[in-house]
Amino acid sequence: MTQTLIIGAGSIGISLGASLHSQDMNVTFLAREQTKKAINEQGIRRTGLFGEISVPAGEVTAIADLSGLAGRAIDYALICTKTLSNADVAAMLAAHREILSENGKIVILQNGWGNDTPFRSYFSEDRIYQARVITGFARTAPNVSNITVHTAPILFGSLYGRNTDCMEPLARAIDASGIPSETTSVLSEALWAKMLYNTTLNPLGAILRVPYGKLAESDSSRAIMDRLIDETFLVMEHCGYRSFWETPDAYRAEFYGKLIPDTYAHRSSTLQDIEKKQKTEIDTLNGCIVHLAREHDLKVPTHQMICELIAALEENYK
Repeated sequence: MTQTLIIGAGSIGISLGASLHSQDMNVTFLAREQTKKAINEQGIRRTGLFGEISVPAGEVTAIADLSGLAGRAIDYALICTKTLSNADVAAMLAAHREILSENGKIVILQNGWGNDTPFRSYFSEDRIYQARVITGFARTAPNVSNITVHTAPILFGSLYGRNTDCMEPLARAIDASGIPSETTSVLSEALWAKMLYNTTLNPLGAILRVPYGKLAESDSSRAIMDRLIDETFLVMEHCGYRSFWETPDAYRAEFYGKLIPDTYAHRSSTLQDIEKKQKTEIDTLNGCIVHLAREHDLKVPTHQMICELIAALEENYK
C-alpha cells in the first residue's frame, strides 16, 4: 500500500487526505494538537464540489512528531503547510529523512514561488516535486474541509526537468477521488499562471474583504488588478520566466472571462488568515514579485502597496 504523509492538516491537507484514503492509500497527518485530536477521535471528511468522502476514526492517523513514523517507508510527503514554515519543515524532514522510502518524494502544494528553496538545502532535485493548485478549500472544522471552487486540474511536476512518471500514482488517485488532477512537463509555466492569478486576487480580496467575483464588478478594483497583471508580466519578462499567455491582454481575456467566473464566490486564503489574525503568505505572493523586481531594478508600485497594506493589517491585530 502506498504510504502518504501529509504535513499540514489544513483545508487542502484534509481534502487530499480524504481523497487519497478513498483510493486505498495509507494516510498519516503531521498536525497540531487540536487537529491531531479531532482526526484521531472523529476521522476526516471532505465536502463540497466533488462530492463527500467521510473517513471514520482509526482509518487515518494524526501524529505530532515524525519520530512516530519510525520504521515506516513514506512514498509521498505532501507539504500542505503555510509557506511561512517551510524552513522549519525542510529541516525537520531532513532530520528524519530515514522515514522516506528509497524513492520517496517530497511534493509541495502551496501558494507562491520559490517554496522549493529550503528543501533544496537538504534534498536532491530528484526528490522534490511541486503542484499547481487552483481549487478553493475552506476548513469548516478541525477535521473537515469543504471544496468551494475549482477552475483547472491540479498539476504535478518538476521544476528541474525530472521525469514525472513518479507523480502519476498520486495524480491518478486524486483524480479518481473526484478532484481533476494530472501531471505536467511545464510546471514552471503553470506555477507562474497561478502567481498571476493569486497575486492579482488573493491579497486584494483580503484587503477589501470581498470574494473574487466582486473584485471584477468594481471599475476601481479592476483598475488595480490590471496594474498588478502588467507589473507581474514585467517581472516575468525580465527574469526569464514564462506562462501560458504572451501578453497581459491575452491573460486578462481569460482572467476576466473564465478564471474569475469559475471562482466567483471564493474568499481568499489571505482573507481567511486575516480573519483568524494569523500571519499571511504575502511574502511568497506579491512580496516575491517585489523582491524579484528589486533584483532587476524594476518598479512595481502596485504590488508594493498591496504588501504594505497587508503588513498594516497584520500589525493591527489585537
